[in-house]
Amino acid sequence: MDYAHRVLSRSTPALKKLSLKPSEYIRRAVRFTPFPGEDVGRMIKDAGPELFLFSSDYPHPEGTDDPIRRFERTMDGITEDAKEQFYNKNFEVMMGAA
Repeated sequence: MDYAHRVLSRSTPALKKLSLKPSEYIRRAVRFTPFPGEDVGRMIKDAGPELFLFSSDYPHPEGTDDPIRRFERTMDGITEDAKEQFYNKNFEVMMGAA
């Protein structure tokens, strides 16, 4: 997004007026709740721990019978602080409780 913004803003005046890069708007306004089968560890490594929140649709099938175990399987190398953000802190921040 940032690359496209940088390239396209040369010929699109409205894009030059944005006060933030597209990635900064995303970080400010969007959070993601991955499914338990997704590689949340990779997502955290690639994009940062502040963008992702734990969720489960248990007891529905897509929530699985053990979503925490499934998420944990992908979190090798993820710090305990980043895990705490994923499981708790990011939700608290989003809801204004932190």
